[in-house]
Amino acid sequence: MARLDYYGSRTPRRRGTRRKSGWQGSMRLGALFAVLVGINVYVFFFRGGTSIHDVLKTSAMAKPSAGPGPQAPSTAETRDPAAQPGDDSLVVQGSMKGYIGLSAALSAVNTDQGQVAELIAALKPELDMRSLRPRHTFELRIDPSTRRVRGLTYRLSPVESVVVSRDAKGRLSARRVKQRLETRVVKVGGRIRSSLDSAVSRAGESTSLVARFVDLFSWDVNWYSDPREGDEFRIVVEKQFLKDKLYRYGRILAAEYRGDVGRFQAFYFEPKSGKAGYFTPEGRYINREFLKLPLHFRRISSRFNKKRFHPVLHRTKGHFGVDYAAAVGTPVWAVADGTVTRMGRFGGAGNMITLRHSHGRTTIYMHLSRFARGLKQGGKVSQRQVIGYVGATGLATGPHLHYGIQVNGRHVDPMGFNVGKGALLPRSERIRFMDELTGRMGALEAITVTDEAG
Repeated sequence: MARLDYYGSRTPRRRGTRRKSGWQGSMRLGALFAVLVGINVYVFFFRGGTSIHDVLKTSAMAKPSAGPGPQAPSTAETRDPAAQPGDDSLVVQGSMKGYIGLSAALSAVNTDQGQVAELIAALKPELDMRSLRPRHTFELRIDPSTRRVRGLTYRLSPVESVVVSRDAKGRLSARRVKQRLETRVVKVGGRIRSSLDSAVSRAGESTSLVARFVDLFSWDVNWYSDPREGDEFRIVVEKQFLKDKLYRYGRILAAEYRGDVGRFQAFYFEPKSGKAGYFTPEGRYINREFLKLPLHFRRISSRFNKKRFHPVLHRTKGHFGVDYAAAVGTPVWAVADGTVTRMGRFGGAGNMITLRHSHGRTTIYMHLSRFARGLKQGGKVSQRQVIGYVGATGLATGPHLHYGIQVNGRHVDPMGFNVGKGALLPRSERIRFMDELTGRMGALEAITVTDEAG
């Protein structure tokens, strides 16, 4: 019987070929195995630098190496806030990355478990062990002659650390250290060409300021449909610097948005009694009971319509809400404080949550992919709390949120819903507020808005 070669042609089979080839292959495999064993014996027992004896000797003398978490010991100049001038300590750097628990991270750079336990005990009064994060770093200061730990700096952020030091009696204690930030008040103004983000960038500021500004007017402006080219903004804001480099934005002291949608202003104020916040020029809190929107969305795919033609059922059926198209998994938040009255899978509505609010008002959220953890029927939720995530469950042609509002059981158009007015400051507080308002209002009016950087 013939067989096929690599090219598909048939060649005759010769007797004894398979038996001879198998014997020769075994001999080659045995010879190769013997060579490999010989090489390994040489490398692990006789070769200088790689033998077991030399490796163990090197390991005993080596310092901790840099890895995903701890860093190699270094005597280089350090920015350690606890270090004193002339300190000859050996500095060993490390991080929490790759370790579960501070004890494991410290043990990787200091094998003396007694000293590790001593450090942990000193840190506990000032450092919540549940707050540890992989991005956190630390520096150990070690006596180069005795190998005894002199102290530790655990960095929570670029400006805040927990510093452990050893006192004259040899005891370790911890304290919190914050680097001083320089605060400067700046004025920012601009005019929208394509988006608020690009307008703020043209004004020379970081777009991280945009989110703060948008939140201020989220009760008044629908940021997905209201802004128009030519709208103006003005902001008086604190900027905080660390060594002349912008670290973060502080409080927005005054802000204004002006456009086709209207003119809105907000001013920061700290009442003697009550919570500090933002107020309108009349002395009302800008916070309202209801937000304009329950999510960040891409577009409105369907509006409130009592006689809409249903895209799935192919018949006229009232659409008592607004459909906001968004990617699957986009967070959905409660527009107001409330109580969960219904939560689960409801036919064509898919995964749905309804919330009961004051004065007979109810909000409805349909087609969710899933619910937020910790929610339950009868549970309380607060404004801006995430309650679920966008999906396409139930009768849906694509991922979106159906958002509806009922007032005393009657459906109303969410886009025309009146969110009401904020609470008014008490008379005595309003007098103080008006005294401060003059200066803040003047600062806003002094901001010149042009199409170029402001």
